[in-house]
Amino acid sequence: MSVPAELLALREQIDALDQQLFSVLAERFKVTAQVGQLKKQYQLPAQDVTRETQQLEKTAARAAQAGLDPEFAQRLQRLILDEVVLQHQRC
Repeated sequence: MSVPAELLALREQIDALDQQLFSVLAERFKVTAQVGQLKKQYQLPAQDVTRETQQLEKTAARAAQAGLDPEFAQRLQRLILDEVVLQHQRC
């Protein structure tokens, strides 16, 4: 059975969106690496719980405005924040 052309087209769109997501995420990690270097330079802790809490609150609000599940968005943001903290600890 062949795959309908409509399905193939949608899959191509998904692949393109995934590429954009990963490109943006890579750019974000480049910026957070700079943050990590500054934290090291100024002897600041790798993790800023207050900032993370604020970010998670913003994430929930932005997700809701975009029609996404805020809890899902916060889980995704938490995963990103945890990776950033790990990178900062490695500096």
